Amino acid sequence: MDTGLETTNTKKKITEKSWYVPVVMFLSAYLMYVIAVLPILIKRGMPFFYYGDYNVQQIPFYILAHRAVRNGQFFWNWNVDLGGTMFGDFAFYLWGSPFFWLTTLFPESAIPFMMPFLMALKYAVSATCAYLYIRKYVHKYTYAMIGGYLYAFSGFNACNIVFNHFTDAVAFFPLFLLAFDNLMNVPAKEDGKFKFAGKPFVLFALMTAFMSIVNYYFFFGQVVFLVIYFVIRYVDLEDKEIVAVRFGRAFTAGVVGVLFAGFFLMQAFVGVQGNTRLDNYINGYDMLVYPSEKLLFDIVKSLSMLPDIIGKGTLFYTGTVKNASLAAYIPLFGISGVIAFFLQNKKKKTWQKTLITVCAVIAVVPVLNAAFSMFNSSYYARWFYMPILIMCLMTSMAAERGKSIQMKKGAVAAVIMFLFFVFVYLLPSKNDKGDIVFFNMTENVHIFFKDLLWSSILSFMLLVTIFLIPKRFKFEQKMFEEKKVRMHISFRDHLVLGIVIVSCVLSTYVPIVNGSSIISDRGKEKWQNQMLFNKVNVDQSSFCRGEVDSTSTNYDMVWGIPSIHCFLSTVPSEIFDFLDGAAGITRTVETNIPVNRAGIRSILSARYYMENEQVSKNRLFNDGEGTEGYSFRDNQDGFDVFENSNYIPMGFAYDYYITEDEWGDLDPADYDYELARVLILSTEDAAKYADSLGMEEMKSEELSNASLTYSKFTEECKKRAQTACTSFTTDTYGFSAKTANLEEGRLVFFSVPATEGFSCTVDGQDTDIVKADYGLMAIPVPAGVHDIRVTYTPEGFKAGLAMSIVGAALLVIYSIYTLKIIKKND
Repeated sequence: MDTGLETTNTKKKITEKSWYVPVVMFLSAYLMYVIAVLPILIKRGMPFFYYGDYNVQQIPFYILAHRAVRNGQFFWNWNVDLGGTMFGDFAFYLWGSPFFWLTTLFPESAIPFMMPFLMALKYAVSATCAYLYIRKYVHKYTYAMIGGYLYAFSGFNACNIVFNHFTDAVAFFPLFLLAFDNLMNVPAKEDGKFKFAGKPFVLFALMTAFMSIVNYYFFFGQVVFLVIYFVIRYVDLEDKEIVAVRFGRAFTAGVVGVLFAGFFLMQAFVGVQGNTRLDNYINGYDMLVYPSEKLLFDIVKSLSMLPDIIGKGTLFYTGTVKNASLAAYIPLFGISGVIAFFLQNKKKKTWQKTLITVCAVIAVVPVLNAAFSMFNSSYYARWFYMPILIMCLMTSMAAERGKSIQMKKGAVAAVIMFLFFVFVYLLPSKNDKGDIVFFNMTENVHIFFKDLLWSSILSFMLLVTIFLIPKRFKFEQKMFEEKKVRMHISFRDHLVLGIVIVSCVLSTYVPIVNGSSIISDRGKEKWQNQMLFNKVNVDQSSFCRGEVDSTSTNYDMVWGIPSIHCFLSTVPSEIFDFLDGAAGITRTVETNIPVNRAGIRSILSARYYMENEQVSKNRLFNDGEGTEGYSFRDNQDGFDVFENSNYIPMGFAYDYYITEDEWGDLDPADYDYELARVLILSTEDAAKYADSLGMEEMKSEELSNASLTYSKFTEECKKRAQTACTSFTTDTYGFSAKTANLEEGRLVFFSVPATEGFSCTVDGQDTDIVKADYGLMAIPVPAGVHDIRVTYTPEGFKAGLAMSIVGAALLVIYSIYTLKIIKKND
């Protein structure tokens, strides 16, 4: 246990003239990442093209958010699914990222070209922050640098390049931990009196606020880790008073930090509350055992060789880990430094050993592992970067001792672990026909072979580094004997540092090559030409939505066309409710409406469908099997554009309604056309509004006995279109609309998520907003022509602002009081 003061290791001074090392770390790590990605840039050209979510989420999100900032759209955005808040939709991805806000200084056209250099910047920050944390525990700056490089270029970061935003949280975590340590190391008392923590308290509170804003999901896991870290390192049961003071400081500073970040956090929280992914908790046997015993081997494999890339697992791969970010490889060393550290401290109890042991137990117990992701039932290893930092620290400390017997044993053990997985690959197995075959134990064979080859090379480099590089070279020995120089940093230290740098570059280059190779050069060319350099132009003089096929997901987001096909996890919960309740569609991470649903497309004002004729292999619309009512319009940039003859403009009225109870008796998939005839209301709202407005109720039995044919459906669409608003104008604060001349009072339906925060006036008079179709918006309007204004004031805005003001005030008061104490003592 630590006593509250710095450990023996932290008292050891790092080598002289180390003030410039952080600058060197930053610049060198930046250059190392650029070198790792440079062969891809030379071969395939700019902009950088990867695969999966990087292409269809990260870049579109950056472009859309950049455009929103430049246009002053800081609140509601109409080009994300059916609409959503910038805080709610993008807080998890980029809205709190300092790296994103840096891009707003550049033009939108520069964004795709900046992405690899932005990632290089994140790696540079990761390496520098890790260096600042690790340098407290080593004698020589070279080994603090080694630890920093290993952390930044770990398998975890390389695996998650496809998830560009993950690296933001990873980059700054070492500073968060360092701020926590500094707070813990402030003496509890001075001259027998309670001592204020002073500057470390303020810095930890500010780092808490910063980390919670950077990414709230990762922040939750960081808090869990800090609790474990605190218990293991700083809880001394023999001095409960000091423990209480430490805990009180950390808890209070943390609360003040969260308060200070309240303006951001409250708006982000209300934007995703009710999201079905948050309600999917781990339970039953899944809390105790993983679905497949392969997963435990996969965890060990992630420590032993270069990482699999997201969605393309190899040995021991199961669908459970498809998006889990299961990667923990430390370049060159693997697990060798950790084993060596355990051996070097075999008879000594250290917090590093205890912490890594506890993390290992957590990793293999599902419910404990799930604690870092709010107990979500999906398997995630997205907290591994935190123990990786400690493993890099242990590796640096062990390696600093030089050519020790413990490092040799660690290296041999690490290589044997790697060879075990080579052996597993060579085992015989049965194919689908039941025949015994060899070399068939892995998926994604080409990726596995690259990982195998380069892991072998890195294992060989490890053995050379540990066994063949002498402790001291002859010229050094001579200089020491002649007492001409006192070598603080030996040539061997620099040589090991150089080998680590090369290994880090290789460890990042291989996953980049693996990911980039998934899609051909032709695919890259089409992606950049169709999504980035050109756009499909459709008539948007009046508000309407479009839709692209599955080969071009989120392309319309870049083009600036509102879409009913959106790949984004954090959309408003009302969209989930609408899709599930009204349409029987279960949404997870993507709104993707089945092709046979003409009814839902019409009420969502979906006017266009863009089918990629250059890429799509299953061209339903071109083959006449697409959604009914869509006809070919023209071809633009390789996209066949189809227009919906049943398109209904925004803001239209219904004559009939059905209650949620009645609709629940039907299978929505079989009554898709009916969405154009009946408005779905709760029983309470039906009694309050529909009946008083003269709308007729329909029962489920009526729909069953006389469901709409396609021709009747088109007639209903025309009727709804005749009642549609004559104007509909959007902005970041909501929308304005002018109704058609309604013969009778009606509920006017808008396919906008009915989130909290919206308020409405009709002709200047406050009017209720009714939740219709389970999650969308309907407004009661009397007969005639009327002006509607729906205004969005973000839910949580006022409460969050109040929290931030309180947090800022507490920090200011505390800082002033601390300064007074310092002056008084002086």
